[in-house]
Amino acid sequence: MISRLIRRLRRRRDERGVVSTWTILMASGVFLVLLGLVYDGGNAMNQRIAAHRAAEQAARAAADEMRGVRDGTEGINQATATARANQILQQAGWSGTVNIDGLDVTVRVTGKSDNAFLNVLGFTSFPVDETGTATSITGPN
Repeated sequence: MISRLIRRLRRRRDERGVVSTWTILMASGVFLVLLGLVYDGGNAMNQRIAAHRAAEQAARAAADEMRGVRDGTEGINQATATARANQILQQAGWSGTVNIDGLDVTVRVTGKSDNAFLNVLGFTSFPVDETGTATSITGPN
């Protein structure tokens, strides 16, 4: 009878710690996901803001480059405006497309924001796709 009781107690003791091990593993996983969402999500937001700023800057530069509209001596030079916008994007470290429609310039920046923590879970990056627009000034003032 006493030996039976001792065996029961040993079996119970053998299972001790299993729940705490699983709890630690689950908490570590949840912590990694939360850390990834905060860090990588914040980094993605910063990248999107930088891309939007670069798109707006490139659109303004391209609109400003269309000098023929201001002085009335030449037509709209789309090639020069597009080259200027692409130069601004390249200096900012982005790539994108430039679309000129009349006096309106639209710059679309595309790229990605690489993940540090969510990469472990298979999410290598977040896409970045931002647009900036500007309109060329039509008069001398």
